[in-house]
Amino acid sequence: MKKYLIYCLLAAVVMPVYVARATEEVDKDKIPPERLAADYKQLPWGVAVWDNAEAIPLLREKSEDVLWVDTRPSSFYKQGTVRGAVELVYDKADSVIPDSEPALTKESLAAALEAAGNPQTIAFFCQGPHCHRSYNASWRAVAEWGYPVERVVWYRDGYPELYKAVTEDTALRRRAGRYLSDEGEAALP
Repeated sequence: MKKYLIYCLLAAVVMPVYVARATEEVDKDKIPPERLAADYKQLPWGVAVWDNAEAIPLLREKSEDVLWVDTRPSSFYKQGTVRGAVELVYDKADSVIPDSEPALTKESLAAALEAAGNPQTIAFFCQGPHCHRSYNASWRAVAEWGYPVERVVWYRDGYPELYKAVTEDTALRRRAGRYLSDEGEAALP
């Protein structure tokens, strides 16, 4: 019985430290390399990881069950984004986002969900796999704002990889408007 209590006490002390490390915000280009591997499909805090294989079929079907959240700065968003995405710029908690850019907050996300008819899934994306913005946004939505992990997705490939796929695939390119915003479609070579 003593050993059991010691193990429980040890777990109570060690586990929170481990979980805190696994779920803290990361800096730009600091996403752990193993989480960038194509077969890595769930973050330590339970959020699913999508790449184009998961995202493109939903865009093709024009699924209204997904809120696509572009966490990149406005300058990127204005050049092109995922069709139907909302712009909610994310930066680390201690950073200041200029007033000219719509910031991702608990309140702005709730408003975007309501405006979109409360879709079941929230897919955060940014400037590709190494971009920390959408990765951190998925953590904050679950850990700080209380969204269920089943509802939140990190779309790891992000807009640049989607744009590249549409550019390189003839079938996707023919229906580029299903995947890319008007600005993104107009930028196709």
